[in-house]
Amino acid sequence: MPVTPPEGKDRGYPGRHFTLLVSGPPYGREAASLAYLFAREAWAGKCPVDAVFFYEDGVLNALKTVSPASDEADLPALWRELSRDTGMRLVLCSAAGERRGAVAGSVAPDFEIGALSDLADLLLTGSRLVQFR
Repeated sequence: MPVTPPEGKDRGYPGRHFTLLVSGPPYGREAASLAYLFAREAWAGKCPVDAVFFYEDGVLNALKTVSPASDEADLPALWRELSRDTGMRLVLCSAAGERRGAVAGSVAPDFEIGALSDLADLLLTGSRLVQFR
């Protein structure tokens, strides 16, 4: 079900928006799936998520080669779909990505390679940080 983002420059809710920091891989731990559920519900509740910043093992969520088992949700695809529906940015840390093979060419569409300075910029805009480890 598509999530409709609030309208306007501040999306109608100044001061009530989030940046998520995801440090867990797509499978094997709950951090990334809980972050996805939080983001989806935040948007549905009209509290926008400006961006999801993938750090440490979280950058593995951005790999094109992630292939879930047939009985598991395709979490990276769910992130991409939510990003397309809402305009939420999906940013992965370049340094963490290089250490884990998430470099240009191996990153799925809709994910962008960034740096910790991108996270700092998001936080300077007044976005509230929620971390999922």
